[in-house]
Amino acid sequence: MNAATNVFDLLAHAADTHGNGVAIDYCGESIRYVELIDRAERLATVLRDAGAQPGSRVAHAFAKSIDALVAMFAIARTGAAYVPIDPAWPADRIACICDDAGIGIWTGTNAPPIELASRVRRAFVSRADNSDAVALASSVESPRMTGAVPAPDRGIANLLFTSGSTGRPKGVEVTTLSLDHFSRWGANQFQLTSADRIANHAPFNFDLSTFDIFASVRAGATMCPVPERVKMFPYQLAKFIAEQRISVWYSVPSALVMMQLRGQLAEHDFSSLRHVIFAGEVMPTPALHALIGLIPNVKWTNLYGPTETNVCTYHSVNHNDTLSTAPLPIGRPISDTRVWIVSDDSREVATGESGELLVAGPTLTTGYANDAQLTRLRLVPAPDGDGLAYRTGDRVRARDDGVLLFEGRIDRMIKCRGHRIEPGEIEAALFGHPSIREAAVIAVADPVFGNRLRACVAFRDGAGASQADLIAHCRANVPAYMVPDEWDIRDALPQTDRGKIDLRALADSR
Repeated sequence: MNAATNVFDLLAHAADTHGNGVAIDYCGESIRYVELIDRAERLATVLRDAGAQPGSRVAHAFAKSIDALVAMFAIARTGAAYVPIDPAWPADRIACICDDAGIGIWTGTNAPPIELASRVRRAFVSRADNSDAVALASSVESPRMTGAVPAPDRGIANLLFTSGSTGRPKGVEVTTLSLDHFSRWGANQFQLTSADRIANHAPFNFDLSTFDIFASVRAGATMCPVPERVKMFPYQLAKFIAEQRISVWYSVPSALVMMQLRGQLAEHDFSSLRHVIFAGEVMPTPALHALIGLIPNVKWTNLYGPTETNVCTYHSVNHNDTLSTAPLPIGRPISDTRVWIVSDDSREVATGESGELLVAGPTLTTGYANDAQLTRLRLVPAPDGDGLAYRTGDRVRARDDGVLLFEGRIDRMIKCRGHRIEPGEIEAALFGHPSIREAAVIAVADPVFGNRLRACVAFRDGAGASQADLIAHCRANVPAYMVPDEWDIRDALPQTDRGKIDLRALADSR
C-alpha cells in the first residue's frame, strides 16, 4: 500500500485485504477487521458531530478492551489526534495534560474526572454508568462516516505524554508519517503475516504500543491485548503467551526478567512463539542468557529509541551475544534513519569515542505540545544540513563496525520499568507536601527493573511525616510508576560548594 496520510488508512487496507480475519482477540471476545472498521466509522460519525476534526485533540482514556481500539481508529477517522491517558493517573495530572493538549472531547472506559467537567465539551464512554456521558454502544445505530479520510492537522496522529523535568508532563507530537514508517519497517523486519498473533503488553500511552497496534493492522494480524489483571503477575503472563498462542511478543525487558525469575517458564508451551522483541530499558545480559536457554528456537531483538523518534535503531541477538557478558548493543539505524554522535560542542566524535546521540528521519517528532521553547532545545539542525535532528540525551559510542553501544544519560532522566522518569517531576510533587523542606530523587541500580527510585527528603523545622503519608502524597500527585520505591529521610541533604543538592554524594552514601 502507499504511504498512509492517516493511520485509519492502515485499517481500511486491512479490512479490504483481510476483512474476515480476526483483528482483536481479547478475553474470549474477538472482532473481525470488517466489524472493526464498521464500528469505528459509526463512532467516527458521532465524534465528528461532537466537533472532532483535523486539529482537534481527543482524550483516549481506556483500559485494555475492544472498545479502546474502536475508539482509537474512530478518532483517527475524523482526522483528530488521539491523546492516550491512563484512567488511573491522578486527576490533577490528567487535567494538566488536557490543558496542554487542548482537549475538548473525552473518550474512555469511564467519564472524565469531575475536575475536568468545565474543560471537556463532550464525553463518550464504553460503559453507560454516568448520566452526563454518552455511551459508545449507542454509536452502533449511527451511520458510517463517509467521504475521504482527512489528513490530521500538521500530520499529528497522537500526543504521548511523558515525564517532564519541570514537574509538568510533556506531550510528544507523533506523526502519521512516523507510525506509518515504523509499522512498515516492523512488519517487514519481523516478517509479520495475517497468521501472527501479536501481544499488546504496553499501555496505550506508552510508545511500545504503536508497534502492537499499527504493525499488526498493517499485516492483517490478530492483536491480543494483555488483560490488566494478568500483566503484573509473571506466571499468569507466561501462561497467557502460551495459551493465547502468541507468535510475536514485544515488551520492556523487566517484564521478561520477571517471567524468567518467577514465571516457571519450563512449565509452559511456547511452541507458537517465534520472535521476542524488547525495548525501553537495558536488558540485563545474565537474564537474556537465561531466557534464551528457557525459550529456545525463538529470535530475539533489542529495539532502541525515545518517544520523540519512536524506534530508531535495532540489534538482532546473535550467537556472539549469547557468549558475551557485555551489555547488548542498541545496534544500527532502521530504514531511512540517520544518526550522529556529537560532543558537548556539537562536533561529531571519532569512532569509539562517546557522545550524545542525534537522530533524524521519518519517525521524528514535530515537537512538544504547547512548548515551543523545549521544541527548539531538543530539535536542532541536522549535522548533514537536511532538516532537523533530535537530541536524545543518551550517551553512546560506535564500534569499529558501526554498531552503537548505549553508555547512559547525559542528564538526570531515569529509566525504570521501561518508563522515562524525570526526577524533577517527582521532586515537584514532594515539594507540594507541607512538611518537606528539601527533596531529591535518585536512581538505584536494580537487576530486574534497571533502576529503582529513591526519594531523599528533609523536613521543615518542627515538621515530620510517616513514610506511609509520603507514599500516599505521591500517589495522589504522580502515576504509580513514579512513586519512589525507597525513602531516605535525613536532617539535611548534602550540598555542593555552589549550594545545590549534591546528587553524587547522595548516590555514593548508600
